[in-house]
Amino acid sequence: MTLIDLNKQLADTISTIVRPLGDYIAVEISGSDGFSFSYHENIPMLSASLIKLPVLLYAYKSAELDSSILEQTIHLDEQRIVSGSGVLQILSLRDWTIRDLLALMINVSDNTATNLLMDFFGIENLQAWVEKQGLVETRIERKMMDEEAQREGRTNWISAHDANWMIQQIFSENDPLPDDAKAWLLHQQFRDKLPGLFDEKSQPVTVYNKTGEMEEIDHDAAYFFYNGHSVAATVLTSGIENRQDALFPIQNIGQLIEEYLVEVAHSVG
Repeated sequence: MTLIDLNKQLADTISTIVRPLGDYIAVEISGSDGFSFSYHENIPMLSASLIKLPVLLYAYKSAELDSSILEQTIHLDEQRIVSGSGVLQILSLRDWTIRDLLALMINVSDNTATNLLMDFFGIENLQAWVEKQGLVETRIERKMMDEEAQREGRTNWISAHDANWMIQQIFSENDPLPDDAKAWLLHQQFRDKLPGLFDEKSQPVTVYNKTGEMEEIDHDAAYFFYNGHSVAATVLTSGIENRQDALFPIQNIGQLIEEYLVEVAHSVG
């Protein structure tokens, strides 16, 4: 099967999964071998923990100007601890470097670490950087678990297009993030979505991903890599009451991409 055939087959199959879900799903996928698929990619959805991706990128872009930033230390006061995902709420250590907070934010999606980083860099600065990149569907308006901000109507938004741009920037050929940041994505603890159907199996495709979830919200942004070939994929779902109905398309799209990459590598070398 030719590369053109493989690309068309993948697009057609993903389309049959996505389109019946209508406005409840948004997808953008881009591959190194010319594959492209998008559906509602510019529609903003509540970001959940995908909003941690621009924080990661901003931190490392700031570190390019001042390498000492990543080694600066932040003290964690008890009143700054929030609930939800993460481990800082159960650990006794109270002084953390920016690098370690970034690791916790990505690897275990730590909400407290994220809030400390948002305070350190400034939400207004983070949003200004997002806008400078042309990411018009991303809004950073509050910290994690900030119920007061939510009551005031302030929240965080992202689109499949913006999230997919962010995951690609981490692996950019011209200005990639360091290997330690990539390792946090590779070894992060939430792997039940795009890599969910094959992550524990013996297979050759490497997947770096960051998930997000809230009530009736399930997202995943991932970078698939195999033998010099890659695919960046983001799937957002919102408003699907039965969580299994949301996980089904995300997981199946992930498995289709994994199978596609292996076929492409064997077909074109």
